[in-house]
Amino acid sequence: MSGFIGDLLEGIASFASDIWLLRRQRAGRNRPKNSVGKDAADVALFDIWVIGLSILTLAVTALMFFVLGLPLWTSLLPVAAGALYVGYRWIALARA
Repeated sequence: MSGFIGDLLEGIASFASDIWLLRRQRAGRNRPKNSVGKDAADVALFDIWVIGLSILTLAVTALMFFVLGLPLWTSLLPVAAGALYVGYRWIALARA
């Protein structure tokens, strides 16, 4: 049970620090301030995209490696593409 509570507290702290980081990045770039609720919704949507994209890249990587028999370095290309896209989306979120 303590592992579940610890993971829950870690998730809450991670979410709060993501909101704080997003607000600091926007303030550092002299962007207009949003409400905390809007920033929290933006971070939550970003997290949902990251989780969904992670699941998709894992499935495609497993399909390429185990089913199609491609080499590991080729099978990891979807992971690299997903990481680039997530980085791009974070930068776009910080600019908005």
